[in-house]
Amino acid sequence: MSTINKMNSKLLAKFLGVFLYSSLVVAAFIGIFFKFEYDEKHRLTQFYGYVFSEEISSQFYELSRDVMPLYTLISINKDESGSFNSTAQKILISRPEIIALNLAKDGIVSHVFPYEENKKAIGHNLLEDEARKVESLRAKDTQKITVSGPFHLRQGGVGLAFRQPIYLYPDDKEVFWGFAIAIYRFPEIIKKGVNFTILSNAGFNWELWRKDPASGKRLSLLSSGTLDKDFRRFQINLQNATWWIDIAPANGFINYKKLFIIIAASIVFCVLLSFIFTYFSSIVSRYNTIKSKIHVDDLTGLYNKRYFWETIDAALEKHLSYSYAADEPRLFICVMDINKFKSINDTYGHVVGDKILIEFAERLSNELSANEFASRFGGDEFVAVLYCQNQAEHALPERIQIIKQHLEGLYCINGNRLDVSVSLGALSPQKYMLSQKPPNLSLGEFFLEQVDKVMYSEKYSFHAKDKER
Repeated sequence: MSTINKMNSKLLAKFLGVFLYSSLVVAAFIGIFFKFEYDEKHRLTQFYGYVFSEEISSQFYELSRDVMPLYTLISINKDESGSFNSTAQKILISRPEIIALNLAKDGIVSHVFPYEENKKAIGHNLLEDEARKVESLRAKDTQKITVSGPFHLRQGGVGLAFRQPIYLYPDDKEVFWGFAIAIYRFPEIIKKGVNFTILSNAGFNWELWRKDPASGKRLSLLSSGTLDKDFRRFQINLQNATWWIDIAPANGFINYKKLFIIIAASIVFCVLLSFIFTYFSSIVSRYNTIKSKIHVDDLTGLYNKRYFWETIDAALEKHLSYSYAADEPRLFICVMDINKFKSINDTYGHVVGDKILIEFAERLSNELSANEFASRFGGDEFVAVLYCQNQAEHALPERIQIIKQHLEGLYCINGNRLDVSVSLGALSPQKYMLSQKPPNLSLGEFFLEQVDKVMYSEKYSFHAKDKER
């Protein structure tokens, strides 16, 4: 049960690891995508803000020129009435959006055209009217043409006024004469010159506004509808006045609805990805477990005979084709078994014999480097592939002698102190030996047979000495 729990814990850890990593990667991509989208929307907002503020400013400049003939009529020609109607009619023909053209001597409307539609404005004192005087006094004091409004007209409708202050200079003295005024229908006049549908079609909401000159409060002039709180504001410099246009993407600079959908979809994707990865990882893990069991000896944990035969030929071919330097370790095949192992089993039982094999395998494993391996061939026989310095021919390399010493000695098993000795044969395969290889044997089979002869020679010597004792 604990093994199952351990496996489940590993799978859960893999699942969480993949989910966390994939979530971080996806979050980074989402961040990059929305940062790009935010920057692009901001860039477009700046572009449209600049374009539309410039268009409105240019349009108002053109409109401000309409009143100049009336200004010239008074300031240069000194003609207060004689030519007013004919001059105003010519202006109206060229600019039909004009509601009225006025002269306001001393700030009081004295002449209007067309008369019938605008006669109610006669006598209107612009310098005293609470809704008009701030902008009228600004025009008078600055001596600059001034945009006023939009506001409700006495004669009806909503108008936008351009007031041109007129000063005369009798006897070299500056005297305020009054205003020349052009009044336009609003918002028709601005809609004709500026196509706000471009903004809406591009996916932006907007609002054109100004401050009330009397109260300082915000007055909305035109808008596309509800404006998001996160907007960009652009100042529009007009004739002696300032308006503003606020612009924001219809879905906001960050589309939170879209962001939520993408995040939700990403979470589902990461969960599925983690599940799929964990599922296939478990399959690979099971496959590797099964594969390792095919190649691993159940008792000792070393490789088994099958692994040795699958590996040795490639290792030998590489060894025989490699040009070793004089001081470079060479490949050695070592065959070893435990002397009198059968009598140990007969005397102490197979449980003790198995534990000796396990400890023997542990001692052997501790001697192996990364590119070396050992296999249990069965019973008490083991084969190892080692890399050792080649010493005098037919002499056992010093490293293998040390390994043999570490494998031998006392084994304390279940309270029994057993003195274990090992027979070991080792050989570094050489090309000249191949002339003796029968055609029916593989490289591994041939050289293992040669090493076996060396090992059994040592084993024969051990038994001979044992009999003498």
